[in-house]
Amino acid sequence: MKKIFSLLKQFFTSPWFVASLTAIIITLFAIWYGAWWSLIVALPIVYDYYIGGNIKRLHHKLYERHRWYQVVWAVWCAAVFALVVGVIAHMLIFRWEGSFLLTFAVVMAVALWCEMRSQSKVYIWIYGWVHAILYATVVATIIQLYWFQMFVIPTGSMEGTLLAGDYILVNKVSYGPRVPMTPLSFPFVHNTMPMNGTKASFTTSWQRDYRRLSSCGAVERGDVVVFNFPEGDTVVLEMAAMSYYELLRDGRFGATVAERRRNIADNFTLAVRPLDKKENYIKRCVGIPGDTLQIIDGAVYTNGEREAFVPKRQYIYYNEYTQKPIKMGIDHATGDYLELPVTDDELSRYSDTTRYRLKKIGGAVSGSTLIPHTTPQRGVRWTLDDMGPIWVPCAGATIELTAENLAMYGRCIEVYEGHAVERRGDETYIDGELATSYTFAQDYYFMMGDNRHGSLDSRFWGFVPEDHIVGKASYIWFSVDPAGDGIRWKRIFTSIE
Repeated sequence: MKKIFSLLKQFFTSPWFVASLTAIIITLFAIWYGAWWSLIVALPIVYDYYIGGNIKRLHHKLYERHRWYQVVWAVWCAAVFALVVGVIAHMLIFRWEGSFLLTFAVVMAVALWCEMRSQSKVYIWIYGWVHAILYATVVATIIQLYWFQMFVIPTGSMEGTLLAGDYILVNKVSYGPRVPMTPLSFPFVHNTMPMNGTKASFTTSWQRDYRRLSSCGAVERGDVVVFNFPEGDTVVLEMAAMSYYELLRDGRFGATVAERRRNIADNFTLAVRPLDKKENYIKRCVGIPGDTLQIIDGAVYTNGEREAFVPKRQYIYYNEYTQKPIKMGIDHATGDYLELPVTDDELSRYSDTTRYRLKKIGGAVSGSTLIPHTTPQRGVRWTLDDMGPIWVPCAGATIELTAENLAMYGRCIEVYEGHAVERRGDETYIDGELATSYTFAQDYYFMMGDNRHGSLDSRFWGFVPEDHIVGKASYIWFSVDPAGDGIRWKRIFTSIE
């Protein structure tokens, strides 16, 4: 038995096996990515690194014979050392305030002195960690960008399915991973630097067009989807939890949109973010491209059919009889009523709910905060529980450019698809030319939170463009109560339905 294990170990650790496995992985990824040309460079390097050794021998020969090569190599090694150690030092000591180049230069000078004079045991030990950190960062970044990514749920908008404090695994292969559109960014963070909530973690000096690799499927109704917040291109840092465009609709900041825009810019700090650096949101897809949906008394009807029953979907009810509260997760008391977050399943356990005079609060939301953010059409006032019908745009579909359609789909045309839209009387001009119709260039989705009365979703900010999709939420791998009640053991390693 020992001999068998010894032979297996010898086989799996042999240079030929490791080189072959590495070459297969690189080849498959290059085919998936569509970068065949990279194999011309990558495969010879893999062979030489594990088997040939020509590059290593050439390096040793040049290092032993030429002083200039020793200097170049020392500068390179010192720069790598300064990059990793300098980033860690600047983050921990200065919290990204001040110039990173100064920190880098100081660490670089110390590292270069160690390289040229004497490599102490401490320096060699630290450099070993530098190599390990670099290798782990590269591997983890590739996995995070193209296969799966970890997220934590910060709010209760998906309560009933996901709780605040759930750590989830998002599968990017399900819908096809999106190739990074802002490649020059700090690893493992989204849009702000670690230990500094305002400094951008990216630079827009290099931007790429939207592109998505081949996938295992498409977004379907009922999927729990992670996506970039469509209205997250501009953020008021002092009120980051609120949409900038919702603030522009708020009359407290001025009488007109132009006045509100000016007052917000003068009194607050604005941050502009590219598409893939907008905040990540998680909701359930209730409408796919081409669907017509309507919400009637809280239930979603898609193409005339009621949505599949979701027992964990949550609403809020008022119990006007405060002396007899329902024992099902009372949230808090306000005035003469209790606010109760109640799921369909919990409500169905009570045969005589009228006894408690329970009422949904969906109609309490101001209609102006809901799409299309205009006065009600034909006297109909939309609410959280009653709105529509709403048609979800799909690529290749054409609509007539009426005032009503522009109110609903104008942002899709102007912001998400990059056209200048102008309304002159009863006529519409797109990119300066008169137009009576418009054909959509990409697909869109309608997303809603399972906590139907505690979720800012497509009912408020509209459709989610296809290029904003990040991935499919698949598993809860860890969960801890943010209120301090400890680990939720029963939720660990459970699938998301």
